[in-house]
Amino acid sequence: MNLQRGTQTSEFWLSAIGGLVAVIFPLLVAYGVLDTEQGDLWAAAILAVAGIVVPIVLGSVVKNYNNGRVTVKTEAVKLEAAATQLEVMRLESLR
Repeated sequence: MNLQRGTQTSEFWLSAIGGLVAVIFPLLVAYGVLDTEQGDLWAAAILAVAGIVVPIVLGSVVKNYNNGRVTVKTEAVKLEAAATQLEVMRLESLR
């Protein structure tokens, strides 16, 4: 099972954006900047775009992170093999 921190999930970001939309647009309607119909339209549009963009962006971030981790782990294995080889050579020279 792949457990991610909360901020690395699309559910978190969609909930956060949904929460902001739920607060901002009613305020804009209350202050008369938008009427109710415009507020509902803008809220729906932003949530629709977020539903498409957030998973794509998070997928890219996770992919880049995983690629970086693979590189680090690969280099660590190579360095460990080189260190082992040097230790073997050192021990052989002591014979």
